[in-house]
Amino acid sequence: MYYQLEVTTRCNFSCYYCAGRHMPQQDMPWEVFQRIVDAIPETRVIVSLQGEGEPSLHPQFEEMAAYVTARGHRPYTILNGSRIHAQQLAALFPTLGISIDSLDAQFAEQTGRHNLPKVLRNLQDLCEVMSPKRIIIMTVDMGQPLDELRAWVKNKDFGRHIIQPLSPKSDYARHYTVSTSTLQSRQLPSTCRFLEQTSHRFFTWTGQELPCAFMKDPVDYRSRQDARQKLRQGERMQCCHGCPQLRPLSVHRSFPAPSTAR
Repeated sequence: MYYQLEVTTRCNFSCYYCAGRHMPQQDMPWEVFQRIVDAIPETRVIVSLQGEGEPSLHPQFEEMAAYVTARGHRPYTILNGSRIHAQQLAALFPTLGISIDSLDAQFAEQTGRHNLPKVLRNLQDLCEVMSPKRIIIMTVDMGQPLDELRAWVKNKDFGRHIIQPLSPKSDYARHYTVSTSTLQSRQLPSTCRFLEQTSHRFFTWTGQELPCAFMKDPVDYRSRQDARQKLRQGERMQCCHGCPQLRPLSVHRSFPAPSTAR
């Protein structure tokens, strides 16, 4: 089981591909967080404190991680690297993710990822107090060169390097250029692993439970069963429109670099 809690939508970065910058900027109240974690079955699960914001901006972020551990679960998070308290993070998280899209500071700044030199210094501080094997580097592939970044990750001996393409899902892609044919193709009968199984649980900052972390505009979502039935019938659902998680449709993964980086 994997629980993902969107502890905040606030962020000190302005990544152009992030849906969170166009959402209400709010933190998950402690009582909502506590209610969700307390309701998790006794079986040990991963509880990821992340969403469309920078988790460390939540004023009770470290307390949340400690509470997850105290309840017998495994805390995880993905940070943008700008606010690293190395000793605390190493003590709180068995593993954690750091977002790095490029080693080119100018390109990073143009895409909204600010002060890359500071992020890299913070990451080095973190590596000095915890094994790099416990750190996962997360990268969004927006068409930028990645060979240098891949070599750097390998040389640093980080635990994993996860590269994800820009999402063609409509509630993300409306903020950047993406092939409209990709979105239009998502109107055929389809299924989704997040709707078919319940091993992934996602909660927004308000405590609303959704079947996955990819629904940023759940305007027509009613229930897991309702969404599953509509997709199987080929009915277009706005909350799932263009999502690459839909199967068995093919996923178009060719996206242009951001116009600001050209």
